[in-house]
Amino acid sequence: MRYDLKTPCKHCPFRSDETRITFACRERAEEIEESAYRNGFPCHRSAGFDDDEDHGGYVATKTSQHCVGYIIMQINEGGSGSPWPGINNDEDLLERLERRVDMKAPVFESSDAFFKANETPRKRRKK
Repeated sequence: MRYDLKTPCKHCPFRSDETRITFACRERAEEIEESAYRNGFPCHRSAGFDDDEDHGGYVATKTSQHCVGYIIMQINEGGSGSPWPGINNDEDLLERLERRVDMKAPVFESSDAFFKANETPRKRRKK
């Protein structure tokens, strides 16, 4: 995956404002966060899509961008110098990301805050 994004997209699930997408329940948010922590998380705008019945969904491709909302949340939660498996525990990459990303973007301060925000799904907006 690539790491060129500086600020999360409007519908990033890790945003803390009203434009974000929400998950059906806390358990799904926990699954997403765990997968992002271990494997990285492609931004849905650049991800591929696998329509496999059992394991389908957004998938990272060679040109996919890593979700910067998740990166910012991890930096907020873990502080400097705490790389995680989803970025290959790469300390140099983390340092570059910390200097480049928009740390003022509206992103959850922690995984717990992200989980709590997905406990009660929001009502769908009428078109």
